[in-house]
Amino acid sequence: GFGGTEAFAGAVLTHLARVERHYGALFEGAPALSGAEDAAGQAGGGGGNLVFTGVEDDPGTVETLRRTGYADPSSVAAMVRGWHHGRPRATRSQRARELLTELMPALLAAFGRQHDPDRALARFDALLTRLPAGVQVLSLLHRNPALLDRVAGILGAAPQLADHLARNAAAMDGLLAGTLAPNGADPSAALPALVKDARHLEEALDVARRLATERKFEIDAAALEGALDADTAGELRGEPAEAAIAALLPRVAADFAERYGRVPGGALAVAALGKLGGREMLPGSDLDLVLVYDHEEDAAGSEGGRRSLAPSEYFIRLAPQVVSAITAPGAEGRLWEVDMRLRPSGSKGPVAARLASFERYHREESWTWERMALTRARVIAGPPALKRRVAEALRAAVARRPGAAEAALADAGAMRARMLRELPPEGPWDLKAMPGGLVEVEFVAQALQLRHAAERPEVLATTTRVALARLGKAGLLEAEEAEALIRADRL
Repeated sequence: GFGGTEAFAGAVLTHLARVERHYGALFEGAPALSGAEDAAGQAGGGGGNLVFTGVEDDPGTVETLRRTGYADPSSVAAMVRGWHHGRPRATRSQRARELLTELMPALLAAFGRQHDPDRALARFDALLTRLPAGVQVLSLLHRNPALLDRVAGILGAAPQLADHLARNAAAMDGLLAGTLAPNGADPSAALPALVKDARHLEEALDVARRLATERKFEIDAAALEGALDADTAGELRGEPAEAAIAALLPRVAADFAERYGRVPGGALAVAALGKLGGREMLPGSDLDLVLVYDHEEDAAGSEGGRRSLAPSEYFIRLAPQVVSAITAPGAEGRLWEVDMRLRPSGSKGPVAARLASFERYHREESWTWERMALTRARVIAGPPALKRRVAEALRAAVARRPGAAEAALADAGAMRARMLRELPPEGPWDLKAMPGGLVEVEFVAQALQLRHAAERPEVLATTTRVALARLGKAGLLEAEEAEALIRADRL
């Protein structure tokens, strides 16, 4: 009964607009998304729709998503509809859905710029699903477009960091606060006091995991974005590890002493080797540790506990407790993996060695490769007096082994040749093991330190690039070669 198509179309569109408005109110309690079309169109490279109120795909929205960079726009549209219909707990409040509606054009554009937009957005979906409430996080993203871009970049490029964000949405506060600025606060600096004040050991472990995990995330995110160079990031990654071990060691020892008392004059120290010792930690680095103890010469056993243990048994039982504190998983995940293979007598020996045995082993029995590893050793935890004695023992093992200096270079060359035969690199991107790779740069620095440390102790340094620079300054390595090796190490 209409007079023409224009009149009919006008009536139909009026009804459609009214239905859309009521339908949106029913499912969203938020402004209609079609009001964001212009912004979405700009993000996608032209005018387009962003309508997620129905139960089926809107063709214009699918086309806008495709232009924005999404490979499977129908799946993306279904995911976003689920958010607006309150599928995640985080978007069930009216305010959360209002924020989501206002944020949607910028959010889809930010994720559309990632290498794999669909996968990046799926990680954001995982984050939303884990949130108990969404208003705080969505408000942060809505008010801070730069933070939205950072989050999209992290979720798009780094799955491990994305998993951390999904488990710990509070990490966004750290991204926003920018605590890696020159005057920024290091959350791990509070570790000793918080661990000391914890009511029991499990609470102390939870505190250490939370603060160390937060700090690791901030450092890795800043390195991913290029805000930190590799050298600075390596140094910073070691700080929470050292802080955690130094704070947990006395707490674990005190908990152990409640059961077994204390050995007169007894104490345990922790030395870091490898990437932690060299202040060159990477995101996935484990901790190479050596545990050394000592006690009064005439100590017969522990005193003051429910059960007495012989000194050697006491520390051989205490040491795994320390390692377990670092590696045990919790709600925040585990702190780090620990590698103990560099301890005297290898992986089959006791977890901790007495200082006198440690000194004797490296004076009489240790291999060149073990002493090369000790060039990167630093004592990071324990009572000050024992730390000084262990540090001196480490220096002696590197610099004062009779006859070791002369054999150092030949032994290192033979060992590298054997590695290439028995542990060849896994393809052209194995930057560690490939010929001319990181292992060889480190071997040069370590072997030359063993060769010359007795006469020139000033060349000793736990960090590879610093050792190479000192060897060059001392004239023990040609200046051009030292510079080339440092450049290679940094690359």
